[in-house]
Amino acid sequence: MRMTPMAEAVPAPPLANPRTEFAQSIDQRTPCRPASPGRPTPFAGRVAASRFHRELAWMERLPGLGGTAVAVLAARVVGCMSVINPQEYGPQEPSDWCARLVSARPERDALEAAVAALMAEGSGDAAITAADLACVDALWPLAAPLEHLLASGGDDRLTLNPATGLNKYGCTPWPSPDVISFGSCTASSLSEGAFEAAERARRDLVASALDTSPASALAAASEAIADAVLKYFGVDDLAEAVLAASGTDAALVVTGLLAAERPGEALTSVLVSPSETGSGVPDAVQGRHFASCAASGSLVGKGEPIDGLAFGPALVTIALRDETGLPRSQRQVEADFEAAIRAGAAAGHVVLHAIDGSKTGLTAPDRDACRRLAQEYGAKLDIVIDACQARIEPALVRWYLLQGFSVLVTGSKFFSAPGFCGAVLFPRMRLQKITRAGRLPAGLSAYARLQGGFGSRRCPGLILRWTAALHEMAIFGCLPAQQIGATLDHMGRAIGAAISRDQRLKLVAAPRPSGMGWSEKPSVFTFTVQAGKGLMRMEELRRVYRDLQEDCSAKFARGGIRCQLGQPVLLGKHGLGGIRIAINSSQIASNLDQSDRLRLVLEKLGNVLDDTA
Repeated sequence: MRMTPMAEAVPAPPLANPRTEFAQSIDQRTPCRPASPGRPTPFAGRVAASRFHRELAWMERLPGLGGTAVAVLAARVVGCMSVINPQEYGPQEPSDWCARLVSARPERDALEAAVAALMAEGSGDAAITAADLACVDALWPLAAPLEHLLASGGDDRLTLNPATGLNKYGCTPWPSPDVISFGSCTASSLSEGAFEAAERARRDLVASALDTSPASALAAASEAIADAVLKYFGVDDLAEAVLAASGTDAALVVTGLLAAERPGEALTSVLVSPSETGSGVPDAVQGRHFASCAASGSLVGKGEPIDGLAFGPALVTIALRDETGLPRSQRQVEADFEAAIRAGAAAGHVVLHAIDGSKTGLTAPDRDACRRLAQEYGAKLDIVIDACQARIEPALVRWYLLQGFSVLVTGSKFFSAPGFCGAVLFPRMRLQKITRAGRLPAGLSAYARLQGGFGSRRCPGLILRWTAALHEMAIFGCLPAQQIGATLDHMGRAIGAAISRDQRLKLVAAPRPSGMGWSEKPSVFTFTVQAGKGLMRMEELRRVYRDLQEDCSAKFARGGIRCQLGQPVLLGKHGLGGIRIAINSSQIASNLDQSDRLRLVLEKLGNVLDDTA
C-alpha cells in the first residue's frame, strides 16, 4: 500500500509518520453528521446511523481494506459507543450481534452473522474472506471509537458511568462545551480542537497499521509523541521522554530507573506529604504497585513491590502545611528536608522528590535549595522534580535537567487532555547507560516501555491523550510570556474578588517562588468552606463537589449548569479540606474574560451550600 503525507494538523506538531491523505478531506467538525441518503443501516437512531456511515466513509478510502472488513469495523465503533454512551447510541437492535463486536474479536461465524445483519434485510453474500479476516484481526484494537480509546489504558478513574456518561473526575472523553470548567488541577473536558487532533491521529494509526503492522504503527506514534514533548519543553538535546499513563506511573518508573542504577544499594525516598501530590505516590516512590490494576491492564497486588524491587526504597514524608492548613515556613520545610536527606545519605542513597507546583500550588524545596542540596550531597543524592501539574515554563524544565535532575510532567492537568498521560524526562546519556546495563526491574514493563529494557507495550489511549495535550501545548507555546503573565494576574484578581463576595469561602495561602516568569504566578486557588460554626471536612466537601458536577435544576434555579472544580484536597489534620479553582492553558490562550463564567460557578456553589445547610 502506497502512503502519501497528509498536510500537518494546525497547530499541533507532527505526531505520526507516515501521514495519510484520506483524513484531509473528511469533515470532522462535529462528532456526527447525517447519514448518506439511500444507504441501509440496521442501527436504531439517527446518531448511531450517522456514526456508522461516517466510519464507513473514511475507511472505504483506505487501499487494501475490503468492504466486508470495513462494515464490520465501522459497526464495531457504533457497538462500542452504544455501551459507553447509551443515551445517544443505544440500545441497538438486534443487540446480540452488536454486542459481540465490542470486546474481543469474535469467531468467524459470528463475524459472518454480523455482516449478514449489516446487509439490507440480510441479503447478499455474508461470507468473510481470509483477507478480510486478516484486516479485521490487525485493526481490531485500533478500530474502536476515539471516545473509547481515550478512556482506555488507565485505571477505574477513566471508567464511564453508563447512567451519567461521566468518569470519576466528572468528565467525558468527548468535548463538553456546556460545562464550565475550572478543575484542571484534577481533570477537565477536552476542547473540540484537541478532540479533532486526536481523531486525526486515530485514523493515521489505522492507516499506518494497514501499511506496516499495528506494533510498528504504535511504536512510530509513541516515538513521535515523545519527541514532540521534548521539543515543547526545549530539552530534546538533553533528555529522553519515557511515556507513562499518569504522574504516579511516572514516579514509579523513575524510581525503578534509579534503583536499577544502584542494584543492592539502600535507597531512601524523601517526598512531600501525599495530600500535595497524590494518594498513590507514596507507594510508587517505594517501588510498589499503587493500585490493583496496572496501566497495561495487568492485575497486581496494591502495595506489593513490583517484580525486581523486593527491597524498595524507604520513605520519609515532609509536611508542607501545618495542622490548620497554613503553609509552614520555608525555613522549617527545608530544615526537615535536609535532616531527612542527611539521615538517608548516612545509610545509602537518597532520592528527593521535590515538587514544582503541588495540588494547591506550592513548590518545595525551592530551586535554590535544590541546587544547594545537589552540590552538598553530590553522588549520594538524586533529585526528581514533580512538575506533573505542568504549570511551568519550558526554560525552568531545561534548567532542572541541566542540573542533572529528572522531571515528571503530564498533559492532563494544565493542558486539559483527558486524564492519564504522563512522562518522565530523564537525562539522555544516563538513561542509555541504565538501560544498556540490563538491570531494569521486570515489573516496570507493566507501566512503561523502555528502549533496551523489558517492556514493549504501546497504548493507543496514551498516544491519543498525549495528542490532545500536544494540540493545546502547540497553541499555548506560541503565546508571549508577557501576555500569559498578564492574563494570570487578571484572572487571579477576578477569582480572589469572586471568592471574597461569599463570606462562607476563604482563600488558602499558597506562596509561590519569587521571580518574573509566569510560572511564579498562581494558577490554582484553594478555598475552604464555612458550614455552621466550623469549616467543612473532606466528606462534606466531596458531596458539594459532586453536586457541582450534576444537573441540579430540580433543586434550585440555574442549577442545570454543570461545573468542574478541582477535587477536594486535605489541608490539615482532622479532615480539614479545601476545593480548588484552577486556570488551564486554553483559558489563557483564548484571552477571553472569564468573569461571567466564574460568577455562574460560584452562584451554583452558593446554591449547593444553601441546599446542604
